Amino acid sequence: MKENNATLSIQQSMLLLNELYLDAKTRFVIKDCLYGLELMEVELSEKVDINIWVKPKDIEDAYNKIIPKYAYEFPNKFDYFDIFLRSGFFFNNYYQKFFENSINANEDTNLLEGDLPIALAFDTNLYYNLFFDQLTELLRKRYGSPPYLINFLCSTGVKKELTGYEWKYKSNDIEDFKEICKDPDVIDNFLNQNKLRSRLWHLGHVDYLDSIDSTQSKIVDMDKTIETDDMDSKILEGLVEYINQQNIKLYLYSQDSDFISRAKGNRNVIPIYLDKIPFHKLNSRLSCEWEQFAKLLYVILITFGAIRLEFEDSALSTFGIWKGKKYHHWLDKSIKIVSKDNIITNIQKDLQILENIKFKEV
Repeated sequence: MKENNATLSIQQSMLLLNELYLDAKTRFVIKDCLYGLELMEVELSEKVDINIWVKPKDIEDAYNKIIPKYAYEFPNKFDYFDIFLRSGFFFNNYYQKFFENSINANEDTNLLEGDLPIALAFDTNLYYNLFFDQLTELLRKRYGSPPYLINFLCSTGVKKELTGYEWKYKSNDIEDFKEICKDPDVIDNFLNQNKLRSRLWHLGHVDYLDSIDSTQSKIVDMDKTIETDDMDSKILEGLVEYINQQNIKLYLYSQDSDFISRAKGNRNVIPIYLDKIPFHKLNSRLSCEWEQFAKLLYVILITFGAIRLEFEDSALSTFGIWKGKKYHHWLDKSIKIVSKDNIITNIQKDLQILENIKFKEV
């Protein structure tokens, strides 16, 4: 049977999970195409149960076997652990309370009694780790659909750091990569697409753009008078100057302890340090809603470039980067799936039905 393919936004990827469920392909293994490791076993039911087979230490061992010349394109143990961080598996237990405090303070603000307006801002590392995406579930429960009733200050310095993703795979990179990759058949799909570090920065930039589009945001210039290359100072001083001019109280979040230390002592700035999670906090068994699993699948795909969903009698190739991937695919958090069975045909029928419904509603 001829291979068929489809490109799905992160919302449409729920159709993929639904078709797998309807086709009784409820148990499968996720295998990466770079190391060739079976990362985890997944079972679909009302929720998604995940049995993690590969730990950060296993990734470290596999990484150390890669020729150093090419290792930069293989996710290391930090990249692997951050997949779960970026997908929100630590947010509710470790980070949500810090954001709830600032949101509650914002709702309790009474401008008529002299309270200052409240705004939130992220340092670069929080966007890099997709914290705004994780925050949106909390904001959605409070305020419904975006734009959410919260003020966000978005620094141009943060944007500058996040948009350093110009490195792409060229023909010679592809040929070299094939020599050491466990599944070389997928590598041709990487041509002219972002390399690993660029992909991760690109993820963060989309998170930054989401915060602008989904809140009552204000883009704040970094302090261009600072002549050194210290971007943290340019970001911080730009934010401080703005809130002093506008008389705003700022809740400033970061996972960089040095950045938080610099922020302390500035009038009307409340620096909040979000501590990093140690590796041992990653449980071997996870359970989540389908929506969160779709996020996990997307972040895995961006990190590894391509994975296979392996069932008892078949496999589904899935890509986070592919030849012809465009800007709107990044904004939609799209994935590409390739298969020889009927699942893609079924998904395309589902998409047509949804389009017809939307057309009739309009």
